[in-house]
Amino acid sequence: MKFEGQITANLPAVNFDQTALFYQGLGFSLEYQSAEWMILKLGAMVLEFFHHPTLDVHHSWHSACIRVPDIESYYDYWSAFNWALWEPAKMTGIQDSAEIRQFCMIDINGSLLRCIQVMA
Repeated sequence: MKFEGQITANLPAVNFDQTALFYQGLGFSLEYQSAEWMILKLGAMVLEFFHHPTLDVHHSWHSACIRVPDIESYYDYWSAFNWALWEPAKMTGIQDSAEIRQFCMIDINGSLLRCIQVMA
């Protein structure tokens, strides 16, 4: 059996327009948007969003992992973003442990995105 296809993260969005603006500030491009669904891309990376207007962004438990070969480049690029304009969004510093090297971002919908260094 040859497995083909694609698996993408599926996150909630309270407001598609605001979510698109937020992620466009991080370099993503809007690929598709309807009343219930939105797709954003950054290179080959895809984030999909479902409309969830009643989401409590301060109690969201949704998350996704972004796996990259060079974490410093992404950290430097996304650190230049004006996070203060997008409450409750925030970004951590790079964290190193024996098993993982990562930094984390919380988007405006309260979703956690872990940016993880791909280890060889």
